[in-house]
Amino acid sequence: MEVLLALALFVVAAAVVTTALSAALDSVERQKLNTQGLNLAASVLAEVQLGIRSAGGEGAKPFETPFQDWTWEAASSPVESGSELASGLSRVEVIVRHTKSAKVQRLAQIVRLSGAVGTSTKSAQATSL
Repeated sequence: MEVLLALALFVVAAAVVTTALSAALDSVERQKLNTQGLNLAASVLAEVQLGIRSAGGEGAKPFETPFQDWTWEAASSPVESGSELASGLSRVEVIVRHTKSAKVQRLAQIVRLSGAVGTSTKSAQATSL
């Protein structure tokens, strides 16, 4: 009887530890995808500012290997303001999606698309869904 009780306690303890380990590994995977998505979004936004990528709304485009599980799209809209300082500024939003999970990262920034390289940063926001 004592052996069966000890075995039952061991099985329960092993189940609890396995569940906790599984939850920890899922959390690490979510953190990895969040960080990877935000880094990719920041890279795309920088490339849009440099003129390497377009900020037009052509739809989702895949990344190159090793990030083939991710897609990106960028959309821009002019900043409306009566000020001369705001002329030529556009709000660019980059949306990065993971194709194998429901992970989406968005990064928006106000930039000067038509001006010289390096004359852009006005404000930034990042949200994770």
